[in-house]
Amino acid sequence: MLTTDDIDAYYKVLHRGYQSDRQYDISFTAMDATKEEERVWLMQNPTYAWFIDDCMVSAITLRMPWGPKPGPRVFPHIGQFVTDPDFKHCGYATKLLRAVEQNIIIKELKSPAVTLGTAEEHPWLKEMYEKMGFTCFGKIQLKNKKHKTVYFQKNLI
Repeated sequence: MLTTDDIDAYYKVLHRGYQSDRQYDISFTAMDATKEEERVWLMQNPTYAWFIDDCMVSAITLRMPWGPKPGPRVFPHIGQFVTDPDFKHCGYATKLLRAVEQNIIIKELKSPAVTLGTAEEHPWLKEMYEKMGFTCFGKIQLKNKKHKTVYFQKNLI
């Protein structure tokens, strides 16, 4: 689990990973987040990372049902899930997700499921999440977002 001591590495991965989404008509909050906003994010939300040779390559955050920004259901909700572009298509995001599912969501939190949301307009994220075992359960136009949000759930037990 990351702490605010990890902010520089986390912010670098987050910033680099979300910049490729600027070409689409979407408005993920992480695209424009400042380092200070992300420092607060790390204090408020458990965030985990995958490292290769002491280099952070992928990160995932869980927003909790009891936290400041819960997801659409009473399960942990993936709030930011990103991989550094230099390490895409290497399977690190999948490995990180599996580790968090098994060791945190199931073992520690005793949750039978996890949710996430993504932009309907994104050309490949929906398919990627479906390949990871998520199924769609709804769509919504959230206030102040350019895109329509598609909600997914993955049952773990």
